[in-house]
Amino acid sequence: MPEKLDYVTTLTPEIIERAEKELGEDEHRRTESVLALREWAKKQPHLQAMPLDAKFLLRFLRGCKYSVETVKKKLDLTLTLRTALPEFFDGWDPMSPQNQAILSLGGTFPLPGYDHLGRKVLFGRPGVADPNKFKFEDIQRVGLMISELLCDEDEQLFITGMVVLVDLEGFTMSHITSTPIAMMKKLMPCFEDAAPIRPKSMNYIHNASIFTVINNLFSGLMKEKMRKRLHMHGDDLESLYKEIPKEILPKDYGGENSSIAELTAVWKKKCEDRREFLIASSKMRSDESKRPGKPKTSDELFGIEGSFRKLNVD
Repeated sequence: MPEKLDYVTTLTPEIIERAEKELGEDEHRRTESVLALREWAKKQPHLQAMPLDAKFLLRFLRGCKYSVETVKKKLDLTLTLRTALPEFFDGWDPMSPQNQAILSLGGTFPLPGYDHLGRKVLFGRPGVADPNKFKFEDIQRVGLMISELLCDEDEQLFITGMVVLVDLEGFTMSHITSTPIAMMKKLMPCFEDAAPIRPKSMNYIHNASIFTVINNLFSGLMKEKMRKRLHMHGDDLESLYKEIPKEILPKDYGGENSSIAELTAVWKKKCEDRREFLIASSKMRSDESKRPGKPKTSDELFGIEGSFRKLNVD
């Protein structure tokens, strides 16, 4: 008899059907692919901190449309980057004073429910953090912690995808000048190369004239495919509603969902309640001293000669 997976789905019958149609997923393919990845992982001495439970591996399998070889590259890269970027992946205790202060701002959280295409919406407000009080890496760290929780709790998004909504209200030139470009460039591969999924669309509202500067800055760091997914709505909420329905938008934006204050409190408490999970997740990284062959160094990953072109995964 084939081995049974330690996996109980949280998906609705409709989403299971989508996974079957769009990804060719069935019980046999799930089992075969997860077991293949487990066997591969056991033979990687530098990746022993990687979770091997079916739920975690299915994130990557679904996000990569069951290309096991692509998943292997992304998993290796995910753990490698976490080792190379301690400024973002250390200090994941939600109870630390700095993390508590940032969580209280409500700068990043997912919206409850899904849009008209079944996609999850990740909402961000970068303007709420005072650049004189909070460092770029501290803000990004908390955003990554929340994303980690979302990925652990929301199975559907790896089948239907996600969209990003960014409100630039209060975002000033001070935010731009305090952003270390070199550090931002280092972080981009985490989203573009290592993550199992990328946003289907990125929506910006309240993007005043300063956004020209921001857009030029970010566009230069983005791949062409991602640039084509940008939607600038300005102050036109009717335009936003065509991309993201009112039902899931916070009431602060004319929507029918909970308020920003309520959602901020929900996600702050969720991080606190899952403190042990977050601290354990921050230890998921590669051990470069045990990598077969040559260890991956920061210079090789991010340097001019050893740039990320070598490691890009389509």
